[in-house]
Amino acid sequence: MAKKKTKMQFRYYTMAPGSQVLALLGEDEWRREYGKDEQGRYIPELHFHNYMEVGICHDGRGKTILRNEEYEFKEGSIAIVPPNFPHNNVSEYGTTGFWEWMFFDMENILLDMKEMSHNNLDVEYLKNTIYDAPLFFRQEEYPQIANLILEIRDECERKVYMYHEKLRGLLQAFTVELLRIRNIRDEMSRKNPRNIQIVPAIEYVKAHYAEEIRIQDLADVCNISTSHFRKIFQECMHMPPNDYVNAIRVYEAARILLKTHLSMEETAYRVGYESVSTFTRNFKKIMGMTPYQWKKSPDNYAGQMLNFKISALKGW
Repeated sequence: MAKKKTKMQFRYYTMAPGSQVLALLGEDEWRREYGKDEQGRYIPELHFHNYMEVGICHDGRGKTILRNEEYEFKEGSIAIVPPNFPHNNVSEYGTTGFWEWMFFDMENILLDMKEMSHNNLDVEYLKNTIYDAPLFFRQEEYPQIANLILEIRDECERKVYMYHEKLRGLLQAFTVELLRIRNIRDEMSRKNPRNIQIVPAIEYVKAHYAEEIRIQDLADVCNISTSHFRKIFQECMHMPPNDYVNAIRVYEAARILLKTHLSMEETAYRVGYESVSTFTRNFKKIMGMTPYQWKKSPDNYAGQMLNFKISALKGW
């Protein structure tokens, strides 16, 4: 007997001429028990679209299925799914979720970028890079692209004066940020396949270095235990997580000291240190001089920034 084929739905959308994004918004339309049809019957099959889909979860819990992988969705989850990529959402039994959806015409966005760029962008290569795999994350893991997605969503809803022009810029910024994420993940994966596991922690530190950061926070965004996270981070970055956090803070402080006239107290606070003594101790340990020496004679030490950056990011 022939094996029964798995059903797959193709959900096709059309965009208005000249548009690069189609937004399907509104709680009345998109709050539902995902995984069931309007008659309440369970829908086991996956589906795919003709455009790249960006989904924002505002409420609810359940699982997002991306081909053979499953992820837990909850408030703050974002899914970026390439066209023709099988996927589905299934709410926890008896609960509803609230997602909103946008579809991006990436080919036209990239062609638009090529027209505006002085560089000869390889549209086909960039498109293939973007479509290589889906991306599922929480907003705090990749705050830059999450903020762009939310701003695009708001522009699509409000449609205020010159919103088409604003959307054009936002969509290009989104595309650049997505390509950067792909590049970081690919580079880390090539150097060490385990690197990919700590990418969310790297992004979290970049976004939250001015706040209190616990090892548990970093382990949580990577969805692994604290002990396992420490081991993998040391293996991939050649330094403990706390040393990496301090390195990023000191690097940002050095930049601030070169560009502003802020006091040491204010600089320390801006990069996440509660006391100047702790800030000074970590700065000297990493840079080989006190922040006062750095600020007094920046021309003598500016070259060390390059060496510091290379060593701090070793293992990426």
